Amino acid sequence: MTMRNFVMTIIVAAIAGIGNTQTIMIEPSDDMYSDPDHSGAHPTDELWTANFDPAGNHQRIMIKFDLDDYIGQEIDSAKLNLNRFFGCPSGEPTNTNIYNITVDWDESSWPENTHIPHGTTVWANYVFDADGWHQIDITPLVQEWLDGTTPNYGLVIEAIPGNKFSKFYSKEAASTVRPYLELFGATGIDEYCNANVPGSIALGIYPNPFNSSCKIEAPMEATVKIYDLNGKCVGAFDKTPCVWTSDEKTTSGIYLIKATIGEQTITKRAILMK
Repeated sequence: MTMRNFVMTIIVAAIAGIGNTQTIMIEPSDDMYSDPDHSGAHPTDELWTANFDPAGNHQRIMIKFDLDDYIGQEIDSAKLNLNRFFGCPSGEPTNTNIYNITVDWDESSWPENTHIPHGTTVWANYVFDADGWHQIDITPLVQEWLDGTTPNYGLVIEAIPGNKFSKFYSKEAASTVRPYLELFGATGIDEYCNANVPGSIALGIYPNPFNSSCKIEAPMEATVKIYDLNGKCVGAFDKTPCVWTSDEKTTSGIYLIKATIGEQTITKRAILMK
């Protein structure tokens, strides 16, 4: 079984002078492509992008990743990995821009003939010029998602006008060719990864980021304490589920939510955005 069979795999390597460096691989929670020019069902195991008026091809790729377990973390870099299986027969490359999506969506309900709204910031520009794996640096965008500065509704890959087809495998394709996101970090990511280890407490925080209150859930009754980054306890509950509501003295920022069952404790970060 390859690492890309897992939604998330953590590889820890010791590096002199840095400590533990983690590589986290995450498959999309949702991916699809929009195509306003052609009716009928689109292949679910493929992602297309093109922007070529003469052929009436204006496809855009939409991808979203669940990053809730890494909210508030700082990363060294983030790389989007896509496997291209088809390019224009003329050999022309596909020049693309990557934008952040600005509305919530999922692949089961978004209409495939409608382009999704996106921001105006070009977070990355990439030229697909060959079949096989491509790795795109989207570190600034992913860090904004983790910081809560930009809501994480995913990204759209839009070909620049005049550019012909590139086609890629989607998350429904074979495990060895599915897209995935790699997070590279040298600080703190592993501290909050134990929610993904079999047998550990699965702690849910909804929504996250949140405006004034969030619901905290665990599969068993757990005691909960909430701390600011100075170590001050700003909330405590005897059992889950529970709802933490911030008061007027609680400022926007990152908070640590610690849930304990017996001798086991899990910590996750939540972002308050007033």
